[in-house]
Amino acid sequence: MSLLYRFAKIPDRWNTHVFTFIVTKSVTRDLHRDVTSKEFMYGYQKWAITFSRTEKVLGVYLVWRNPSEGMKVHVDFSFTLLNREHFSANETFSGKSVKFSYDSPAQGNRRYIPVHDLYARNFADRNGEFQLELTMSAIRTHFEVDLRAPTAYLTPHKLPNGRSNNNPPKMESTYFNFGGFDWNVIVYPFGKEPGDERLFVHLNRLTGFDHQCRVRYVMILGEGDRTINSGLLDDISDTNGKSFGWVPRTRLADIVQRGMLHIHLEMVTANTLSEVALVPQVPTTPNPVLTVPSVAGASTVATPAESQAVLCYDRDKQSWTLEADTHSDTLRVRMVYKDVHNVPRNHLRYVSWSAYLLRYNSKTGLLDPISCTHAPYSHYYVQEEVDDGIIMETDVTVKE
Repeated sequence: MSLLYRFAKIPDRWNTHVFTFIVTKSVTRDLHRDVTSKEFMYGYQKWAITFSRTEKVLGVYLVWRNPSEGMKVHVDFSFTLLNREHFSANETFSGKSVKFSYDSPAQGNRRYIPVHDLYARNFADRNGEFQLELTMSAIRTHFEVDLRAPTAYLTPHKLPNGRSNNNPPKMESTYFNFGGFDWNVIVYPFGKEPGDERLFVHLNRLTGFDHQCRVRYVMILGEGDRTINSGLLDDISDTNGKSFGWVPRTRLADIVQRGMLHIHLEMVTANTLSEVALVPQVPTTPNPVLTVPSVAGASTVATPAESQAVLCYDRDKQSWTLEADTHSDTLRVRMVYKDVHNVPRNHLRYVSWSAYLLRYNSKTGLLDPISCTHAPYSHYYVQEEVDDGIIMETDVTVKE
């Protein structure tokens, strides 16, 4: 058995994560059984570690658990056996930009350490248990596909027969998994909307329609000298899975070679969004009260004015509340994990998030996001009756 019992996220440019496992003696005792850990997330992908053993040697592998055809992942990783006496005696195996693919989802070292050395060099304790540390960083996720382009799609001003406003001609890729969602790429050679004949490329989300999703990606169409690069796109996938997409300034015929359109997509992030409307109650006196008219026309004194907590849910169907706090010079938002009692006993739940206020811009007519200070946030949760909540500070004054 291999139990993940510690996790640390390092605040560096490579998004380094460190996972520490306690490995029980079943790994060294059972010769013919591979031991695999539970799945964990890194870089919007699911991973696990597994062990193999011969009579004398222990092997360890990092396994990509949700591979898709056409997708490749490159990541730096290292395994470190933690010595019980001193860190200088640790045993490390590492790899740089190691490629994981649909056909090769596991990478590691089948001759990591002799089983005898686990005890002789003081890695294992009296119970045969030892600690293994996995460090992962600098992950990059790529999806590549070739789409056949019919000849009719390459001729300007000659639209295919049978085109309708509700069913424009399109080319569609197979699906791939990223961030817990299934996606595919759709290419509209003559535009998606009636009267728009520009090439339109659309990243389509196929699952998880309970939330909007903010997705960042880079798309390259074509090969060799006939390519066009989108640059980094920051898009919103709505609750129907549709996004704003990309309109390349080129024709399909200019980037197709031998009747095939090559698409190279690098996925960067995919995070769910919850949008809530907070209505803060600003006190007007040192001891504010709320006057509520009664049916008889008299008035009764109610409790001091308080902001109402708004309920929302994360992608795991866990409930949270957000409440505006105006009892300081700047606006603060209190977030409470209402389902903290649902965290499994003897487990920790790690949650990471960012928060933004949306301010209307009268010049552009758009909403400008204002990040809460000290974002992004993260917290470990254990099973409790009630969560005390976390206060998120902003630079927005209460008067605003």
